[in-house]
Amino acid sequence: MRIEFIGIKTKLVTSSDKDIIQVIVHSLEENHHEIHDNDVIIIASKIISTVEGHQHKISEIRNVREKAQELADKSRLDPRFVELIFRESDEIVGAVPGAVLALKNGILQANAGVDQSNSGGIDYYITLPGDPIDTANKIRLGLEKKLGISIGVIIADSKTHPLRRGTSGFALGVSGFSPIIDDRGSRDLFDRKMKITTRALADNLVCGAEILMGESNERIPVVIARGLKNLPLQIIEDDYENNEQMKMDPVHCIYMGPLWKNKKNLGKFI
Repeated sequence: MRIEFIGIKTKLVTSSDKDIIQVIVHSLEENHHEIHDNDVIIIASKIISTVEGHQHKISEIRNVREKAQELADKSRLDPRFVELIFRESDEIVGAVPGAVLALKNGILQANAGVDQSNSGGIDYYITLPGDPIDTANKIRLGLEKKLGISIGVIIADSKTHPLRRGTSGFALGVSGFSPIIDDRGSRDLFDRKMKITTRALADNLVCGAEILMGESNERIPVVIARGLKNLPLQIIEDDYENNEQMKMDPVHCIYMGPLWKNKKNLGKFI
């Protein structure tokens, strides 16, 4: 079995670009590449956020709440940056120098996805796409109609992992295939029945794509993953139900569970 990742270089995407499908198609033509049946198209969330207008002028962020100021002092971040994190977050977990840990839409992520890099300029912050699942679905349907093919689409971002240095990729929104391969019920090489193992297919594909995408000035926000047709890809018709497979209640998380079961201990962080 072979899986191939193909990076697609694009123009510098700005807020004046309104048709992300056209940007992708034009970039494919310029790079002399085609999308094939069963390919998965992995798209960096930054260009989606840019096209959707999720850039925030720093000078216009006012009325910083007291708790944001407190966490700004703890994290050594600009209070306006932390205020935007509060606005984007469902829950603030804590802070260390350089970052605030937050929950947004069931995803535990540094700064709730608020970022300063590739935000449109030094005067701006950028936040996550408004509805990455819906966006992934619209892009998939648009490309399928335009190109006459059947594909999957992932809206991708990057995050850190507990006690590991560096970032890796994960899926914000998936359309066209199941993001999880469920190995429960199968048997290992020694006939032991698998009880809890599931594989994060979409996240793993984004990790592969991130090697090409990079994090700074690579200008490769689109990657084609090819060679997946022999994997057991289940399709769930409802996109939101499909994406819910990737999420986990904090109580059941090996990292957050020990804290979440006794949430009063989190008071000193929030």
